[in-house]
Amino acid sequence: MGFIQEWFGFNGWKELSTKGSVLATIAYRVVFVMGLAAAIIGYSYASGGEDPSLLYIAIVGFVWFLMFQFMLNLVFVNGSR
Repeated sequence: MGFIQEWFGFNGWKELSTKGSVLATIAYRVVFVMGLAAAIIGYSYASGGEDPSLLYIAIVGFVWFLMFQFMLNLVFVNGSR
């Protein structure tokens, strides 16, 4: 569990909230929502304008969440070593 917790856990958010400003925390949350929206819109565009299924939205949301957690942990926790 050490590798998963280190790279995909909430340590990045903890570091951001203790060392970063409120504006930076809000900015990262907005970037998360914009990235998720871009993935869903990109799928809709690539599939010819069809609405994505709820299963697709859940899968993309989970994958995007893991990627975003990795990025936060890389920037705020593991990248500063």
